[in-house]
Amino acid sequence: MRGSSKFTNALCALVAGVGIGLSGCAEHGDGLMTASLTDASLPTSEKLVVKAQRQFSDGYYGSAIDSFAKTIERDPLNADAWLGLAAAYDQVNRFDEADRAYARVQELIGATPAVLNNLGYSYLLRGNLDKSRRTLTAAYNADPGNPYIQNNLDILNKRLAALGQPPLEPR
Repeated sequence: MRGSSKFTNALCALVAGVGIGLSGCAEHGDGLMTASLTDASLPTSEKLVVKAQRQFSDGYYGSAIDSFAKTIERDPLNADAWLGLAAAYDQVNRFDEADRAYARVQELIGATPAVLNNLGYSYLLRGNLDKSRRTLTAAYNADPGNPYIQNNLDILNKRLAALGQPPLEPR
């Protein structure tokens, strides 16, 4: 993925692996989190991101929010933590806070396909299908081969079909 770190990729894969469709980076699997939380070679902020990702994966969104926030306190430029924080806020329907985190991560790394994909899914969760459609289309156009973006487009199309609307066909 262009412009993202291995931890953003891990978060994206983690998010996709738990079935919420927010990601756009890598496949979730047993080898996703290879670093131990006690691994002395990782900086503290990265250990906290790994911990937060595990909490998120286990469905402990409040704990994940706390861990991502602690990471940001120590490392306010950590885009992985901002993206994870936004995704965790989405899961507890704190879209106001998610919007702030998405804005911050875009300031740090731009509107990458992963960020656009997560944001598009956030709009889908909110029921804002027009914004979801535009944002997921932008994500798709930036990374058309990404299976996680395609997954979110499929989810959007199912929602549109249920409402009797035509499916989105990215251009």
